[in-house]
Amino acid sequence: MVTTRGKEIVVDLLVASTSKYIEVGTGATAEAAGQTALVTPVETRATGTQSKVTTTTTNDTYQAVGTVTATAVRALQESGVFDAATAGNMLARGVFTTVNLASADSIALTWKIALT
Repeated sequence: MVTTRGKEIVVDLLVASTSKYIEVGTGATAEAAGQTALVTPVETRATGTQSKVTTTTTNDTYQAVGTVTATAVRALQESGVFDAATAGNMLARGVFTTVNLASADSIALTWKIALT
């Protein structure tokens, strides 16, 4: 069991890390623990703003918020958080119902990783 304070320590480490770059893609393949990149990445990664938020106990959740602007028509279905603006390591990946963007549209993404 991770203690309440232990959760805060882990979240503090994530906030202090460089895992703040948010990427989007058009891939719909289900998430898997062994994945190291988005299936079909598009657009430049956004530099997210990191913070600690509360889900169950104080400061038990890492949050990264960033905005990506489409350079072409896009049908987004995946997003990931990375530790570098290009290449790097993927901390997390998620798939979602298609979000259609026209060229020059922006989408704000909020990633939350809760230690519950």
